[in-house]
Amino acid sequence: MKKLIILSTLVVSGSLFANDLSVQFSDSKWDGITVPKDEVCSNYNTKTGSTPPLKISNIPSNTVKIVFTYSDKTFTKMDNGGHGILSYKVDANEVEVPALMGETFELADGFEVVTAHTGTRFKKTPGAYLAPCSGGKGNTYKVEINAVDSANNSLATTELVLGKY
Repeated sequence: MKKLIILSTLVVSGSLFANDLSVQFSDSKWDGITVPKDEVCSNYNTKTGSTPPLKISNIPSNTVKIVFTYSDKTFTKMDNGGHGILSYKVDANEVEVPALMGETFELADGFEVVTAHTGTRFKKTPGAYLAPCSGGKGNTYKVEINAVDSANNSLATTELVLGKY
Protein backbone atom coordinates (compact mmCIF):
# COMPACT_ATOMS: atom_id res chain seq x y z
CA MET A 1 0.00 0.00 0.00
CA LYS A 2 2.90 2.39 0.80
CA LYS A 3 4.37 1.82 -2.66
CA LEU A 4 1.05 2.67 -4.29
CA ILE A 5 0.73 5.93 -2.33
CA ILE A 6 4.31 6.96 -3.15
CA LEU A 7 3.86 6.13 -6.83
CA SER A 8 0.56 8.04 -6.94
CA THR A 9 2.22 11.03 -5.29
CA LEU A 10 5.04 10.98 -7.86
CA VAL A 11 2.60 10.78 -10.77
CA VAL A 12 0.47 13.65 -9.43
CA SER A 13 3.43 15.88 -8.57
CA GLY A 14 5.04 15.15 -11.93
CA SER A 15 1.89 16.24 -13.72
CA LEU A 16 1.74 19.43 -11.64
CA PHE A 17 5.13 20.50 -12.90
CA ALA A 18 4.77 19.31 -16.49
CA ASN A 19 3.33 22.66 -17.60
CA ASP A 20 5.89 24.96 -15.98
CA LEU A 21 6.61 27.76 -18.39
CA SER A 22 10.24 28.34 -19.25
CA VAL A 23 11.11 32.02 -19.69
CA GLN A 24 14.41 33.62 -20.67
CA PHE A 25 15.48 37.14 -21.56
CA SER A 26 16.19 37.37 -25.31
CA ASP A 27 18.47 40.40 -24.93
CA SER A 28 21.65 40.02 -22.85
CA LYS A 29 21.38 43.54 -21.42
CA TRP A 30 18.56 42.18 -19.23
CA ASP A 31 20.09 40.02 -16.47
CA GLY A 32 17.38 39.94 -13.78
CA ILE A 33 19.71 41.75 -11.37
CA THR A 34 19.78 45.36 -12.58
CA VAL A 35 17.28 47.02 -14.92
CA PRO A 36 19.23 48.36 -17.94
CA LYS A 37 19.72 52.14 -17.68
CA ASP A 38 18.18 52.69 -21.12
CA GLU A 39 15.02 50.72 -20.20
CA VAL A 40 13.62 52.95 -17.46
CA CYS A 41 10.78 55.46 -17.80
CA SER A 42 11.16 58.76 -19.62
CA ASN A 43 11.43 60.68 -16.33
CA TYR A 44 14.94 59.24 -15.89
CA ASN A 45 15.96 58.52 -19.47
CA THR A 46 16.32 60.29 -22.81
CA LYS A 47 13.72 57.90 -24.25
CA THR A 48 10.91 55.68 -23.06
CA GLY A 49 11.94 52.26 -21.76
CA SER A 50 10.55 49.00 -23.12
CA THR A 51 9.57 45.59 -21.83
CA PRO A 52 12.34 43.02 -22.19
CA PRO A 53 12.09 40.70 -25.19
CA LEU A 54 11.44 37.17 -23.93
CA LYS A 55 11.69 33.60 -25.15
CA ILE A 56 8.90 31.50 -23.65
CA SER A 57 8.79 27.74 -24.06
CA ASN A 58 6.87 24.77 -22.68
CA ILE A 59 3.62 26.64 -23.38
CA PRO A 60 0.60 24.35 -22.80
CA SER A 61 -1.20 23.26 -26.00
CA ASN A 62 -4.54 25.01 -25.28
CA THR A 63 -2.90 28.39 -24.71
CA VAL A 64 -4.29 31.25 -26.82
CA LYS A 65 -2.46 34.10 -25.13
CA ILE A 66 0.16 34.92 -22.56
CA VAL A 67 -0.73 37.55 -19.97
CA PHE A 68 2.09 39.71 -18.58
CA THR A 69 1.54 41.49 -15.26
CA TYR A 70 4.28 44.08 -14.66
CA SER A 71 4.83 45.23 -11.07
CA ASP A 72 7.10 47.11 -8.68
CA LYS A 73 7.37 44.73 -5.72
CA THR A 74 8.90 47.42 -3.50
CA PHE A 75 6.30 50.16 -4.00
CA THR A 76 2.90 48.67 -3.13
CA LYS A 77 0.97 51.34 -5.06
CA MET A 78 2.57 50.01 -8.26
CA ASP A 79 2.48 46.30 -7.36
CA ASN A 80 -0.10 43.83 -8.74
CA GLY A 81 0.07 45.10 -12.31
CA GLY A 82 0.65 48.77 -11.57
CA HIS A 83 3.13 48.94 -14.45
CA GLY A 84 0.55 47.47 -16.84
CA ILE A 85 -1.07 44.19 -17.74
CA LEU A 86 -0.71 43.10 -21.36
CA SER A 87 -1.55 39.99 -23.33
CA TYR A 88 0.20 38.48 -26.34
CA LYS A 89 -1.46 36.02 -28.74
CA VAL A 90 0.28 32.68 -29.18
CA ASP A 91 -0.35 29.55 -31.23
CA ALA A 92 2.76 27.49 -30.54
CA ASN A 93 4.48 25.85 -27.58
CA GLU A 94 7.45 28.22 -27.94
CA VAL A 95 7.41 31.92 -28.79
CA GLU A 96 9.71 34.95 -28.99
CA VAL A 97 7.87 37.92 -27.48
CA PRO A 98 9.26 41.21 -28.81
CA ALA A 99 10.02 44.23 -26.65
CA LEU A 100 7.14 46.67 -26.31
CA MET A 101 7.73 50.41 -25.95
CA GLY A 102 6.33 51.94 -22.78
CA GLU A 103 4.26 55.07 -22.23
CA THR A 104 2.14 54.58 -25.35
CA PHE A 105 -0.99 52.79 -26.43
CA GLU A 106 0.52 51.99 -29.85
CA LEU A 107 1.12 48.26 -29.58
CA ALA A 108 2.95 45.82 -31.84
CA ASP A 109 0.95 43.09 -33.56
CA GLY A 110 -0.26 40.39 -31.19
CA PHE A 111 -0.35 42.62 -28.09
CA GLU A 112 -3.49 43.84 -26.31
CA VAL A 113 -3.94 46.03 -23.24
CA VAL A 114 -5.62 44.20 -20.37
CA THR A 115 -5.09 47.08 -17.92
CA ALA A 116 -3.08 50.24 -18.62
CA HIS A 117 -0.37 51.19 -16.13
CA THR A 118 -1.55 53.18 -13.11
CA GLY A 119 1.41 55.56 -12.94
CA THR A 120 -0.70 58.42 -14.30
CA ARG A 121 -1.78 59.11 -10.70
CA PHE A 122 1.90 60.02 -10.12
CA LYS A 123 1.96 62.26 -13.23
CA LYS A 124 3.61 59.62 -15.45
CA THR A 125 2.90 59.57 -19.18
CA PRO A 126 -0.19 57.43 -19.97
CA GLY A 127 0.25 54.13 -21.78
CA ALA A 128 -0.15 50.39 -21.69
CA TYR A 129 3.22 49.78 -19.96
CA LEU A 130 5.35 51.94 -17.68
CA ALA A 131 9.02 51.00 -17.52
CA PRO A 132 10.72 50.96 -14.09
CA CYS A 133 10.41 54.48 -12.73
CA SER A 134 11.65 54.65 -9.12
CA GLY A 135 14.51 57.01 -9.91
CA GLY A 136 17.13 54.46 -8.94
CA LYS A 137 15.94 53.80 -5.37
CA GLY A 138 16.67 50.07 -5.62
CA ASN A 139 13.08 48.93 -6.19
CA THR A 140 12.55 45.37 -7.45
CA TYR A 141 10.59 44.97 -10.69
CA LYS A 142 9.03 41.71 -11.86
CA VAL A 143 6.60 40.29 -14.37
CA GLU A 144 4.15 37.47 -13.77
CA ILE A 145 3.69 35.42 -16.93
CA ASN A 146 0.47 33.46 -17.26
CA ALA A 147 -0.57 31.14 -20.13
CA VAL A 148 -4.37 31.19 -20.53
CA ASP A 149 -6.90 29.37 -22.68
CA SER A 150 -9.83 30.82 -24.66
CA ALA A 151 -11.96 30.97 -21.47
CA ASN A 152 -9.17 32.88 -19.63
CA ASN A 153 -8.37 29.86 -17.44
CA SER A 154 -4.79 29.79 -16.21
CA LEU A 155 -2.87 26.84 -17.67
CA ALA A 156 0.62 27.67 -16.41
CA THR A 157 2.28 30.58 -14.68
CA THR A 158 5.70 31.77 -13.63
CA GLU A 159 7.38 34.92 -12.40
CA LEU A 160 10.49 36.63 -13.74
CA VAL A 161 12.44 39.29 -11.85
CA LEU A 162 13.38 42.08 -14.25
CA GLY A 163 15.89 43.58 -11.83
CA LYS A 164 16.37 46.45 -9.43
CA TYR A 165 16.29 50.14 -10.27
